[in-house]
Amino acid sequence: MMRRMIALFLALALSFPVCAFASVGDTAGEIYTVFTEDGATLFQIAGAVSVGDEYISAENRLYEIISVDEQHKTAVARLVGDEEMPDVSWLNAEQDAVSVYAQADKKLIAMYVTHGDESYVPTDGTESEEDGGGIYDVAKQFKAELEALGITVALDTSSHLPHDGGAYRRSRQTAVRLAEKAPDALIDIHRDGIPDPDEYTHTVAGDPVAKVRLLVGRANQNSAANRSFAKQIKAVADKMYPGLIKDIFIGKGNYNQEIMPHAILLEFGTHTISKERALASTELMANVLNKTLYGDVSPSASGGADTGGSAAARTDGAADSSEGAGSGIVWLLVVAGAAALAFAFLATGTGKGMGEKLKRNASELTGGLLGKRPDKDKPPE
Repeated sequence: MMRRMIALFLALALSFPVCAFASVGDTAGEIYTVFTEDGATLFQIAGAVSVGDEYISAENRLYEIISVDEQHKTAVARLVGDEEMPDVSWLNAEQDAVSVYAQADKKLIAMYVTHGDESYVPTDGTESEEDGGGIYDVAKQFKAELEALGITVALDTSSHLPHDGGAYRRSRQTAVRLAEKAPDALIDIHRDGIPDPDEYTHTVAGDPVAKVRLLVGRANQNSAANRSFAKQIKAVADKMYPGLIKDIFIGKGNYNQEIMPHAILLEFGTHTISKERALASTELMANVLNKTLYGDVSPSASGGADTGGSAAARTDGAADSSEGAGSGIVWLLVVAGAAALAFAFLATGTGKGMGEKLKRNASELTGGLLGKRPDKDKPPE
């Protein structure tokens, strides 16, 4: 019953044009260059940057954006210092015992693609394909690599085009559906749009791969947990495959990450590198996520000795993913309820009219289960 009620309220919430749900920073086509205070180029990113955004470099140096020149699409970042990263010394431990998660009923990761047109020019012949870009090939390969490790993957290939400022609002409905499955992580698959391919080219054991950028939204109540999860992924990857993770950008948007503590946006390369490099990176990232989420050793299986627990379980501030999904949905309901009230009031101009409109909307969305049944003889307002 509770699941049914949540679904009904989510349907009601998503039916309103609520500006509070929009993700800031989805500015397709804009390339920003960020410099250090002494004028050195720090990084580029496809999308707007804002004062207060943060950046963790490949060397785990933390920077904060202190000024933005919108006209020239540039910004200046101040060095804050070394970012404290999670301890992943447990990766070196003998792990003959059985993982706690391996004993559980399921290991589940959910994935979706907000910008389904994203493609790789050297391979796909274009950077944008409206009928389905090369990014779907990367997502499907990533799914296959995770499944090869015994992880169940729920990949939703719904289209959320066009690639505009409303894409994250549209993909939110997909993200919410996936979160209802209570996955251990929720991943949005992308590729970057910066022009320099050298920013993303890398080799691991002599094999060409694409670097991966992690994006975290700071405009949500799960931001601290999302950030800790991103840092955990990078720390594990730095140990397993040094240089694979390009960096972590903590931007003004929310990227739908308020839905779960273990939500992350991954960018596999950029449009100017070959898709083959991005595909090769999926195996490495699957290994990284497997260790990050399920690399723990059961105390009971190891005679009571705790070798550190799973990286996900040790992520600072990150609650159990199912609990996080629930709290995120509750938060969405609160915001959606307030927004629905405001929308109804603006549409009617009176408290009484607002109540009537909410009842009618609820009834229409739920087939009369909730709210006031519409009067068939009365013309629509």
